[in-house]
Amino acid sequence: MELLNATGLGWDPQTKTMDADDDWWKIHLEMRPDHAKFRNGPPPNLEQQDVMFRKAHVTGESAAIAGQETGGGKEAPILLEDDRGTSSKITGKHKFGAGEGNEKESPFFTVYNNALNTLVSRNEGSSSTKADKVPTMKEFLATVRECGVSEGTGIMFTASKLAMNRDSREVFAAFATNEGRLDWLQRTHAEMNK
Repeated sequence: MELLNATGLGWDPQTKTMDADDDWWKIHLEMRPDHAKFRNGPPPNLEQQDVMFRKAHVTGESAAIAGQETGGGKEAPILLEDDRGTSSKITGKHKFGAGEGNEKESPFFTVYNNALNTLVSRNEGSSSTKADKVPTMKEFLATVRECGVSEGTGIMFTASKLAMNRDSREVFAAFATNEGRLDWLQRTHAEMNK
C-alpha cells in the first residue's frame, strides 16, 4: 500500500499532515516505516510543491492513451506571456479533452506556466533584461584585444578564463571605457595570481 495509491486519506490543513486513523498508520508503517515522517509533519518542500501542483488534480477529463486521438477533436490552447506581461493564446498541436465544447488550457501547461511564472517573479530583481547585453566569449575577447592586451600574455590568459564566466563578462561590459576595462583586467589578473 503506497501513499499515492491509498484511498480514504485526507489532509489536515492545521498540522499540514495526512489525515488517517491510527489503524491505517499502524498497517502502513509496518510495510513502510520510512513514511513515519509524513505522519507528524509536512515534507520540507511543501511550499514548492504547492506552487507546482496548486491547480493540478485528477479528474480523468484529460486522460488519453498514447497515440489515440481524444474525443471532441479540440486542440489545446497554450497561453504564452511576452516580455511585457501580456498573454496571448495560440492553438497547440496536441489535442486533449473529452467531448465537444471542452476547450480548456492543457493541465500540463497550466502547472508548468504557474511554476515558471512563480520562479520568474521571484527572480525578477536579479534577472537581466534583454537591454542588458552580456557579450559572448568571442565578443569579450575581441574587446580585450581592443583594450590593448596581446595574445600570449598572462593577462590574455586570465581574460580567457574570465570569458568562461557570464558574470565576469557582464562586469567587464559594464565599464564605460576601454581604460576602465583594462584596469579591471589588470587588477583581476594580479588578484588571481597572488
